[in-house]
Amino acid sequence: MDAFDHRFLREFAVVAQEGSIRRASERLNVVTSSISRKISDAEIRLGVKLFERHSQGMLLTEAGKLLLDHANHLHNEQDYVRELIGQYRNDTRRVIRLGVGEGFAADLMQNGLAALMSTNPNLRYQITTAGTDRLVELVIQDQVDIALAYNPILLPGTRSLAIGRQPLCAIVPVSSSLIGRSRLWLADVLEQPLALLNESHGIHQLLARAASDHGLSLHPVVETESIALLIRFVSAGLGVTFLPRFSATIQEARGELKILDVDEPLLLSASAHAIVRARRRLPRSVDAVATLLAARMSAFSPAALP
Repeated sequence: MDAFDHRFLREFAVVAQEGSIRRASERLNVVTSSISRKISDAEIRLGVKLFERHSQGMLLTEAGKLLLDHANHLHNEQDYVRELIGQYRNDTRRVIRLGVGEGFAADLMQNGLAALMSTNPNLRYQITTAGTDRLVELVIQDQVDIALAYNPILLPGTRSLAIGRQPLCAIVPVSSSLIGRSRLWLADVLEQPLALLNESHGIHQLLARAASDHGLSLHPVVETESIALLIRFVSAGLGVTFLPRFSATIQEARGELKILDVDEPLLLSASAHAIVRARRRLPRSVDAVATLLAARMSAFSPAALP
């Protein structure tokens, strides 16, 4: 078996994604022993280990990461050519895979997807929600075409197609004593009962760095995966949270809460990103979707700049 055989590379990529030969075999409907044998044969032919076998699963070695990057590149090139050829068919429907931070959901539905459905009626969308770190992983693993993430740390193999400056704001109850101050300091906000996204989210990581710069620590009374829960926490008058403005504008317009800028450079410099794989030649449909999202969504609007 050639280690660069397309069928093997597909099976290899699924094992890398799943972290398990058993789960990969179930997903591919291929017997476990066949996949295991092909991986062993490839390792012998290449003279390197592609995976480290641990109790928690199969983890890629550095050599394995290189092979996965090659496999993803081949898949993307095939996708690109397939779409070019598809222009000559009557049925040109394509699925666009979007990875989305929950805070982008309302903006995506109202300003992004509505425009996409009218201008690109032949496209369909698979939308996965995840935290910032996971979204970057999904791009690297070629499990999404575009990821919308807040203040991500870009890793090798990724690039941003669009960036919109989106300060991290304090979200406070309408009765909060913080409203109306000429300048609002981070320390003042952190004195309030605090609800936060957990540490896998860019918001938590950014806020922790800003607090640490002032010798402060975070002591949230609530940690969650849900932005909707954070907004409920604030609108119920229980305390404060931190979100980019575009995540809570609808609730502010309804009079349920207030969005306040915090006089903190690190928070003011935060940004929203539309991320893709760095080496990928984007199919025309993916590029069109990314361009429209960047033009229509509030998260990437120049109006967000102070």
